[in-house]
Amino acid sequence: GELDRALELYREFLRVARLRFAGTDHRDVAVVLSGIAQIHPERCEDDEALALYERSLKAGRAALGENHSEVAMLLNRIGNFHFERDDLDAALRCYREGLGIERAVLDADHPNVVVTLSNLGEIHRQRSEWDDAVGLYAEVLDLQRRRLGRGHPDVASTLNTLGLIHDQRGDACAALRCLQDSLLLRRAALGNDHLDVSATLTYVGTILYRKNVLGVAMDLFSESLRIRRAALGPDHRDVAFTLYNIALVHQQRGSYEEAMECYGETLRVERLVLGARHRDVAMTLYKLGEAHRAHGDMEGALDRFTEALSIERETLGEDDPATLARTLNEIGNICLARGDVVPMMDAFNEAARIYRRAGLSPNNLIVSGQLYAFDISCPEAAPAA
Repeated sequence: GELDRALELYREFLRVARLRFAGTDHRDVAVVLSGIAQIHPERCEDDEALALYERSLKAGRAALGENHSEVAMLLNRIGNFHFERDDLDAALRCYREGLGIERAVLDADHPNVVVTLSNLGEIHRQRSEWDDAVGLYAEVLDLQRRRLGRGHPDVASTLNTLGLIHDQRGDACAALRCLQDSLLLRRAALGNDHLDVSATLTYVGTILYRKNVLGVAMDLFSESLRIRRAALGPDHRDVAFTLYNIALVHQQRGSYEEAMECYGETLRVERLVLGARHRDVAMTLYKLGEAHRAHGDMEGALDRFTEALSIERETLGEDDPATLARTLNEIGNICLARGDVVPMMDAFNEAARIYRRAGLSPNNLIVSGQLYAFDISCPEAAPAA
C-alpha cells in the first residue's frame, strides 16, 4: 500500500512538473522520473523501471547537458539497477560513463567520485579481475585519506575490502597487512566492541586458520564471538558463524569434545534462525559427524551424516553432486567399519552413480581399507561476513 501511494504521489509530481515546465526536458522531470523508476523494482516491475530510468537520463541530458553531476548521478542509479540484477557489463558501462562526467565537473576527491570508483572496484572484484579491483580500491583509499584523514572509519572499511580482495587472489600476506591496518583503525575509531571490529577479527582469524596458526585464530574468533553475543544476542546467525569457526579450530587441534560442543550450539542457532531443513544445517551436521567419527563415536557420526544427507537431498538435489557423494561415502565407510554390508554397498553404489553422472573423473576413486571410497574435495563453510 505504501508503494502504491508513493507511486501515485510521484505521478502527480510528474504531471505538475510537465505542466509547469511545458514539456519533458527539465531537471525536475528527470528527478521525478528517476524517483518513479526506483519504486518499480520493489513491485517486481523491472522493465518499467529500466524504461523510466532511460527516460529520466534522456530528460536530464536534454535539460542539463552531457557533463553535469546530476547526469552522472542518474547514470549511477541505472548502474545500480543493473548491478542488483547481476548484469555486470551494463553496470560497468554506466559507472564508467558516470565516472568520466564526475571527473570532469567535480573535485578529484569528491565523495561521488569515491562512490563510483568503489562501485567499479566491486564489479571487477565479482568478476575476479583482481588487478583492476585492487587498483580502483587503492585509488579510493588514497582519496579517502586525503579528504577524510588516515584514521577515518571509511578508510578502515576500504582497507578491509582490499584485504578481502588480496585474500581472494591468494596473497595472504598482503591480505593480512590490509586487514591488520583496518583492525587497528576500527578499534581506534569505533571501540573494541563494535561489530565492524568483529568482522575484521573474523577475516584475520580465517586466514590464520588456513595457515594453521591455530592459537591466534582461536583468540581472534573468541573475541569476535564475545562482541557478537553482546551486540546481537545468543541466537543470531552471525553468532552461529563464529561458533562454527571456533569448532573448526578445535577440530583441527584434535579437541573433538570441544568441537562437538561448538558445532552443537551452532546447530541450535541455525535451526532456530534458518529452520531445521536448511542447507547450512546440513553442513554443520556433516562437520559434527566428522567430529563424532574422529572421537570414536561411530553411532553418533552415522546419525549426523544420515540427517545431513536427508537435508542435502532436499536442498541440493543434483546441483552439488560432490557434496551428496561425499556424505554417502562417509556413511558407507562407517557401515564398512561396522560390518553392515548391505547399507555399505547401497551408500557406495549411490555415491558412484552420482559421481559418474556428474562427469567427475574416475581417477578420484581410491582404495580405502578393505573397499573403495571417494577422494572428493568439498569446500568448508564460508567465513562469517
